Amino acid sequence: MKKFTTNDEIESLCEAMIKDFFKRRHYTNVLCVDIEGFVEEYLGIPIVYETFAEADPGRIGFLADGKRPLSVHREGMTQQVVFPQRTAVIESFLLSPKESARKRFTIAHEGAHDVINRHIPAQASPEAAFHSEYDPEMTYSKDMLKEMLSVNESFTNRAAACFLMPSFLVERALKRYNNSRKVIVYEGGVLAQDQKFLIQKMANAMGVSYSAFRIRLMELDQYEVRPVEEYLHAGLRYGGDPNAGGY
Repeated sequence: MKKFTTNDEIESLCEAMIKDFFKRRHYTNVLCVDIEGFVEEYLGIPIVYETFAEADPGRIGFLADGKRPLSVHREGMTQQVVFPQRTAVIESFLLSPKESARKRFTIAHEGAHDVINRHIPAQASPEAAFHSEYDPEMTYSKDMLKEMLSVNESFTNRAAACFLMPSFLVERALKRYNNSRKVIVYEGGVLAQDQKFLIQKMANAMGVSYSAFRIRLMELDQYEVRPVEEYLHAGLRYGGDPNAGGY
């Protein structure tokens, strides 16, 4: 499939949108994007919550096209409901406080679908779009896998990450919690406990999950990579004298 955009272009576009939203809200020193406000007010997409009854239990978000029905549980029954075009339907269990980060990313993802649809209509799907979480125990059809792994989904996920964690806010978080230093990671992706705690602290402040923020730091080149031997010797205090030589 031909790519009509790039990750760099998506980054620039989505960051500009968040900055414009902040300007309209007169935000100056916040770390957490009001993603519900952004999607409903700035993008003009209403958000509703339903209990999904789709065959794929990983489906937790849906951007309606006004044609494709969504299977939902209502009043003890499964119903096929057609929602108005450009309505973001979110799985209701995400309203639990402990699911806040997943809810925010799902809302961002559905908003991102709408942006991709407008920005690159030649590449976007004209059909309703799901946000699905991969379940290794689920047996997926060929069409399900094609939808989840499409180029368009990749760009949509990147846009959602940028809405929640634009580079200027990540830099602000690093300044506030780490004196503008990059996070230290050792070769092979090894993180010391203090750096993991740092990532979690910044993720909490931005209203995202640890794993999402860890990936985002990599996308924005905010890791300082050091030799793993440094961690083995100075961090874990293994190996004896590193200058002794030999094995």
